[in-house]
Amino acid sequence: MKVGIATRPGVRPASRILFIGLVCLGVAYIGDGLVATPLYAQQPPPRQEQESLALPVQNSDAVSPDAAYPDAAYPDIDPPPLIEPPSEPPRPPRGSLMGQGPSSLPWPNFPNAAPPAPDAPADETNHEPDELLMLTSSMPEAIEAARILSHLSFRIKSRQSLEHLDIVLSVFRLPSGSDTRQLQRQAAQYLPDATLALNHRYTLQSARHQAGQQLIGFTPNQTACLSDVHVGLLDTSVNLQHPALSERAIELMPLARPPLASTSHATAIASLWLGRPDAGFLPLMPDAKLSVAAVFRDTPRGPDTTAALLLAGLDWLLGQQVKAVNLALGGPENPLLSSALETLLNHDILLVAAAGNQGHDATPLYPAAQTGILAITAVDARQQIYRDANRGQQIDFAAPGVQVWAASDEGTAYHTGTSFAVPFALAVILAEKQSGQKALENTRANATDLGPLGRDDIFGWGLVRWPDNCK
Repeated sequence: MKVGIATRPGVRPASRILFIGLVCLGVAYIGDGLVATPLYAQQPPPRQEQESLALPVQNSDAVSPDAAYPDAAYPDIDPPPLIEPPSEPPRPPRGSLMGQGPSSLPWPNFPNAAPPAPDAPADETNHEPDELLMLTSSMPEAIEAARILSHLSFRIKSRQSLEHLDIVLSVFRLPSGSDTRQLQRQAAQYLPDATLALNHRYTLQSARHQAGQQLIGFTPNQTACLSDVHVGLLDTSVNLQHPALSERAIELMPLARPPLASTSHATAIASLWLGRPDAGFLPLMPDAKLSVAAVFRDTPRGPDTTAALLLAGLDWLLGQQVKAVNLALGGPENPLLSSALETLLNHDILLVAAAGNQGHDATPLYPAAQTGILAITAVDARQQIYRDANRGQQIDFAAPGVQVWAASDEGTAYHTGTSFAVPFALAVILAEKQSGQKALENTRANATDLGPLGRDDIFGWGLVRWPDNCK
């Protein structure tokens, strides 16, 4: 229907001018009467009933007592208006590792972290229910963002400054039983430039004498190049009282809250690197220093950790100035975790991860599938692929990972899984790196090709071999 100026006979020209002015102001004259027609309407979202906005920190996944920043009581405010949708679909919010608070300038060098697409298939078991993560560059921005998100009944669970990653991590508790992904999208409307993500879960990549060392051509007199190396382990806690690790240079940072996962996983890995020969071990890096970030907890589902705990662990390891980090864990891709790992790669820290134990047709696991991180699969003593190992274009190398003899909680055991292939590969690649400038190229050249000629999706470039020049 056309809307314009309709006049009756006898209307004077001056009245026509008045009518034209009214149309310019968004008022149309239709038929015999004036009808107000606003050209653009903005309606604020309905306010939600909520509890008190005084939000004490409840840091159940805390790093340390002084890591959490105390909350202030948030005064009641009017929520920001929701903007009427434009004529074309909106672009995803432009987030970054540093985040962008309500009033900050853009921060460079980190990938965007957009909320999940509405039609993305939801796996409601791979993240913490009723929780959402947010990164900001400063504590005032974190407080301001929390004040705004309180209108969605978001409440602070924990907040901590990760000084080495140069970010502030906030963990929000959402209304019980809520749709976490839907609330993430709503939060992005309030804070379109914020860096928000689910608190994804990650699991250990393990299943349950020295054949591994022999398989890669290792001998005890070839470890001199690793005598002063400092390695990081993002894993379970470690049993520092185990005879295999007595008087070894190990620093432990407990980050998860009880109940904690068994120490067997990290203790086994530590023994492959540092196990005392007089306790029956053949250590790959006997004189190395090891920093362990203990991030795994015990749950009814089995041992797991969260993206928030992994971020705290990476921040601590970055501050420890480690040269390599062992990532024997796997889960879904998380933009915040990916950005933090990219920060470590930019510091020239070697990152080596387990390919996963979900089988040949499984979706690639992260962080192994992230560009720049080396993904390791497992083979047995006959150089056959571990039957449950993940496969795909992300696979870089193979290493011993079936029936690997190592320490356990209080004794010794045979361990199986791509988790236990990672420490072998990390030691080999780090030895190459310590010995020369072309670590990755040399590792590829020295590897035993186990599949089709060249790289393949089962063995990668092949079975890693210990370098001859680590003396």
